[in-house]
Parts: sequence; C-alpha cells; structure tokens
Amino acid sequence: MLDRNELWAQTEELADLIMQAPEIAQYQEAEARMKAHPEASRMIRELKDLQEQVAEFQARQVPPMHYVHLLRETESLLERLEKIPEVAEFQRAQQAVNDLLQALTQRLARAVLERVADVQEGG
Repeated sequence: MLDRNELWAQTEELADLIMQAPEIAQYQEAEARMKAHPEASRMIRELKDLQEQVAEFQARQVPPMHYVHLLRETESLLERLEKIPEVAEFQRAQQAVNDLLQALTQRLARAVLERVADVQEGG
C-alpha cells in the first residue's frame, strides 16, 4: 500500500511531466511576451490597483453605487487590454493550460472511481 509521502512524490513527478507539455511552454512564452509589452504591463498594474480598491470597498460592505466609477474603469481597462495581441495570446495560452489541467483532473477522478467500483465488485 502507498503511503501519503509516496503519493506526494508521485504527484511531484506528474507535475514535472505536465511542465513538459507544449501548452506549458506556450503559456510561458506568451507570458514573457505580454510582460515585455510596456503598455500591457502598465495597464495590468493599473488593473491590479483598481481591483484592490474595489476589493477594499467590498470588504467594508460599501454599496456598489459608491465605487461604480471604479468598476466601470476596470471594465474599460480590461476591454483595452484584451485588444493588445500579446495579452490576447496570453489569455489563449492560459485557457489551454486550464483545459489541460481540467482534463487531467477529470481523467484522474474517473480512473479512481473506476478502480473503486472494481474493488466493490470484487474485481
């Protein structure tokens, strides 16, 4: 029987294998291109600042009408960001990595459930 430490070691090995997937390489390249784009970098910093401000208002349970201007500004900034080719490429690469991880998670869950069913059936 496999103990937890061995299971975590196997998980690390799987992570190393996943890092070799083309989706990961494409993601890393797209991220580097996006970060190297001065306008995109500036806009991302501005977006993070706006999101922090909105989060502060929400944490204090301030009604949205008092910070709706920040929400609009955030939306506008997001729209402008998405028009930058490097940002759009990064978003596509990020979605590909998310899809890969989701598919792996589903396959792992299905495999475990099949094995549990086999054990329950005496197989």
